[in-house]
Amino acid sequence: MLIVRHLLVAALLPMPAVWAGPLDLRTTVATDELFRGISQNNSLSFSLRGDYRFDNRVYLGARALNNRSLGGAQGDFYIGYSHTLNLLDLIQATADGGLSASVFGSDDSRLQNPDYVEGYASLGVGPLRVSGSYAPDYFGTGAAGYRMAGQLKLPLPFPGLSATGVIGLNAGDGVRRLVASRQQDGRGAQYADYSLVINQELPLAFSVFGQVSGATVEIDDSRAPTFLIGLRWRYGV
Repeated sequence: MLIVRHLLVAALLPMPAVWAGPLDLRTTVATDELFRGISQNNSLSFSLRGDYRFDNRVYLGARALNNRSLGGAQGDFYIGYSHTLNLLDLIQATADGGLSASVFGSDDSRLQNPDYVEGYASLGVGPLRVSGSYAPDYFGTGAAGYRMAGQLKLPLPFPGLSATGVIGLNAGDGVRRLVASRQQDGRGAQYADYSLVINQELPLAFSVFGQVSGATVEIDDSRAPTFLIGLRWRYGV
C-alpha cells in the first residue's frame, strides 16, 4: 500500500525536534496475542516494542511480533503527539493522537493484502481513558472500520498490582468483512469486545500479567473468552 510506505518514511526520517527524551523498550512473551477480542496465534507469542519521545511531545515507535493468523509476522509503526490539558482550570487531562501502520510478513489466504493505516485519538482523565480510531481500508478489506473504546486502570491493594479493563465497539463494513473471513458461514458482524488485565510489577523491571478477553460475536467457531498469561521486561533511558 502506497500510504503505508509514506507513513513509514515519515516515521523514520530525522525530525527537527531535539533528540532528547525517554527511550522505552519492552519485550513480551505470552501464551497468545489478542487484538480487540480476537486471538492471533493460539500459541506462544513474542513481541518487541520501542518508543521515543521528543521534547516537543511528538513520539514515534515500532513493534515487531509473530502473528499466525496473518502471514506469520507483523510490524506496527506509529507516530503521534500527546499534550496535557487543564480542563476548566480544574481537571488535568492528557490528549493523544496520531497515525499507525500495520504490515504483515506475507499475504493471508483470506485477506490478500491485510496491510492497513489507522488514525487514532484519545483523552485520558485520571484512571479513565476514552479513545477512537478509524481506518479507511481496514485490514485491506477495501472498506472502512472504526472503533470506540473506554479504559479504566486502577491500582489494587497490593504493592505493584493493578487492573485494567477495556470495553470497545468495532463497526463499519471493514470490520464485518474481517470477521466474515474468520467465520464458517461468512456472515460477518459488528461486535463489542472486552478485556481485563491483572498486572504485577516485579523486581529488575519485570512484570507478570494475566488477561481475559473476548468478543460478542463467534469467531473461529468460538465465542468463549480467551485467557493468557505473560511476562514482560521493560527498559527505559
